[in-house]
Amino acid sequence: INQSKLELRLIDYLSQDWSSEYRSVLSVIYNYVEGTERKKAELDIAVHVKDDSGHTTIAIHSPYWMMNKTGRLLQYKADDIHHKHAFTKNNDMPLLFSFKPRHFLRNNKIRLMISESDLSDEFSLDTVGSHGKVKCKGIHKDYLVGVKINASSFSLTRIVTFVPFYMLVNKTKYCIFICEDERDNWTEMKSEQSAIPFWPENGTKKLKIKVDGCLGPPLKVDFTRQENSLLLHLDDSLGGIIVDVNLSEHTVTIQFSEYRDGSAPFLIINHTSNQTLYFHQSSQKEIEEEELEAGKAVYYTWTDPSGSRELSWTWGPYSGALKSLQRVVVFSEDQSIYSLLCESEKMQAAEQEIILLLQNVGISLVNNSTSQEVSYIGITCSDVVWEFQPKKKKRWKLLNTKEGDMLEKFFKDYQSSGQVEDAEVELENNYKVRFTSNGKNMRMLEPCDAPLRRHFLPGIKVEYSISSRQSTYRVKIHRIQIQNQMQSAIFPYVFCPVKLPKSITMDSAPLIKPQTAVCFDLHQTKRPLHFRYFKVLIQEMDLKLDLGFLYSIFDLVNPENTSGMSPEQEVELFEKDIEYIKTELNDVSAADTSPISLYEFFHISPIKLHFSFSLSTGGEDGLKEKRATEVIPVQSLNLLLKSIGATLTDVQDVVFKLPAFELKFQFCTTQQLQWKVIRHYSKQAIKQAYVLVLGLDVLGNPFALIRGLSEGVEAFFYEPYQGAIQGPEEFVEGMALGAKVFVDKAVGGIAGAASKMTGAISKGIAAITMDEDYQQKRREAINRQPSGLKEGLTRGGKGLVSGFVSGITGIITKPVKGAQKDGAVGFFKGCGQGLVGAIARPTGGIIDMASSTFQGIKRFAETSQNVESLRPPRFIHEDGVIRPYKAREANGSQMLQVYKPPRS
Repeated sequence: INQSKLELRLIDYLSQDWSSEYRSVLSVIYNYVEGTERKKAELDIAVHVKDDSGHTTIAIHSPYWMMNKTGRLLQYKADDIHHKHAFTKNNDMPLLFSFKPRHFLRNNKIRLMISESDLSDEFSLDTVGSHGKVKCKGIHKDYLVGVKINASSFSLTRIVTFVPFYMLVNKTKYCIFICEDERDNWTEMKSEQSAIPFWPENGTKKLKIKVDGCLGPPLKVDFTRQENSLLLHLDDSLGGIIVDVNLSEHTVTIQFSEYRDGSAPFLIINHTSNQTLYFHQSSQKEIEEEELEAGKAVYYTWTDPSGSRELSWTWGPYSGALKSLQRVVVFSEDQSIYSLLCESEKMQAAEQEIILLLQNVGISLVNNSTSQEVSYIGITCSDVVWEFQPKKKKRWKLLNTKEGDMLEKFFKDYQSSGQVEDAEVELENNYKVRFTSNGKNMRMLEPCDAPLRRHFLPGIKVEYSISSRQSTYRVKIHRIQIQNQMQSAIFPYVFCPVKLPKSITMDSAPLIKPQTAVCFDLHQTKRPLHFRYFKVLIQEMDLKLDLGFLYSIFDLVNPENTSGMSPEQEVELFEKDIEYIKTELNDVSAADTSPISLYEFFHISPIKLHFSFSLSTGGEDGLKEKRATEVIPVQSLNLLLKSIGATLTDVQDVVFKLPAFELKFQFCTTQQLQWKVIRHYSKQAIKQAYVLVLGLDVLGNPFALIRGLSEGVEAFFYEPYQGAIQGPEEFVEGMALGAKVFVDKAVGGIAGAASKMTGAISKGIAAITMDEDYQQKRREAINRQPSGLKEGLTRGGKGLVSGFVSGITGIITKPVKGAQKDGAVGFFKGCGQGLVGAIARPTGGIIDMASSTFQGIKRFAETSQNVESLRPPRFIHEDGVIRPYKAREANGSQMLQVYKPPRS
């Protein structure tokens, strides 16, 4: 068997047949004869071998498919490799590219040459999903080439596509000519022609545009700046065309399209009796200003598209300037016209309104294969809140938390007294209210006379309102919490809101977050959809992930019996890859077919996320051996993080602060908007990557320590200042609250840093024992955080004694258990574990004692409240049938799992 070989033939690649023999390293060699001289060409192909029980799978593939869609000759150079890649009209087959076997496992990079240019700087081909550009310097001009790197369906091959960085698309009925500023070599674009490569030759960054049949001078556009629905003014016979400049990381598409309603920046109406209106673009000279006679209207667009976007106007003795898009400007001497326009704006009041309220919503994720509840997602309502209705207002207004707690306290005292008659009660801070026994028709008497009600904020509130001019949607979520329902979870609460400081919650009304509000105009014309505002507000959230939870979610969406792929499915995916590489450049440039919309105001609030991550699974993983050989995203992440080191891969409470994303008065399609949002937050996340390093447990999480100290000092001075503004009693209360927060953040932060450092060291020592049972029990003990200093000391002492006892007894018990499980091999393995454990376990016990003590000090100093569980994990009977949730069964199951019988 060791002498066997595999003969391979590659048919009709580059118009030739190739052959080879496979033993260990594959190199396909083609021999051909040209004249009387015998030559040899080589093609390196990669081999991926996977040994399964009973058979071996050999995947023969090319590591890279190189696609040349530039329309020019490309050359690739890397070390001693030099390939020429010519462009052909029917360019539907890739160039098979591979690095030499001795460089195969390196971070391979190539250099690119296009036409007569020099070689570019080196760039990597291994970053799947990346997009960018490569600059090739030439004698006469520099070439910019867009590069896209995508993974194939079978993951072993990367598809590398090269396209012109600048492309032109003409969707009009006119023939358009373009040329760089200060040059005369015009490029013709015929009607409905797409994907015309454009190679700039100088650095003016401006494009001259003229249309066949237009007698006016060429117009100039900056093709390096994003443009959305920029209207170009032609002569009266042609009207105008629209130009869009869409910027992305790997290409810039300059697209021309027909005029459509709503494209003009201004509609100017001169509704006067005899006054002429004068206006001009601010960057233009006044001698070029236009005039509009009385009683006339005109659509206006910029005279110089590359100039300033400001319109200056003069009307009699008055003058001013206008900015932004989509303005209807009316100049009138008639007061009734002004009143009519104001009445028109009032038509935005809702004519119909639909409100949907849901008190609580819960989603349970259950894995049928393992008969286990993986996660529970709960959206819950608020506690009791108090609201009053101001005079001449339809909406109820929330009282702040401090006032609400005061009213709730007195109302419960009133109910417990058993009174059946209405009672007027004088409260603190000069409040006077009238309570009723049934809680209806209550009233606030002082400090203002208004209806009063006891209410709650729903978990989900959906509002839809419509008027003759616009439609509005609002979605509000009070509180969302995602729980890890797996036994011995590292982080029981995966996603939940962060508790706000007491000074904020007491003096403000309960906030409803996250929430989304969308308002758009309704038109029966062909105008683009007009979004007046699109707002997303996101609360400060806590995200905690461990490897066990990620594995559980992956198993849930990819059941074990469906994880395999049939040969027919593999062939189908391979054919889709072939169709993808055959995609014409025209299709690439015109791929975005989503309708264009005008976003007057688009805003996503700043995102503040507290992030924690652990590589521990938190419980027994029955599929551990299988996971070690699987190529899945979670396993890849595991390998990446473990390559850093065993103790460096737990991250605790690092804070990502991502700035807000905002657009004003911009035309864009849905796909363009998605790319802008993704690009914005991707760049901000990369800038915040330093917090991951400063949040490592082995360093004591200095990021959290510094943040805690700064917040403590700030509260120490800020809380008394806030109280002094309100009065002397509030000043004393602010002093106490500020001092308490300072102790919480300072003492707790220092103790927490020490706890994390000792815990990380102990984790490394536990890994040395190579005893997974011991490591699992240690993780379970650490996950049960002590409630205070006393419990921390007690648990630390127990851990110290347990470490010494288990270390000594392990010298005998480990070889015995190993022999029972794996025979002679297990015996010697157990001997090694026992000897190492005799030293490592007592040492780990000493360090764990210090860690538990510091953790107890931290918990003692903290003043924040813990997150409460929404419900215990679902109990699933032995038959595996998913039945309606019963709290009694779930509580009983949880008690049995936590209960440990006493030792006899």
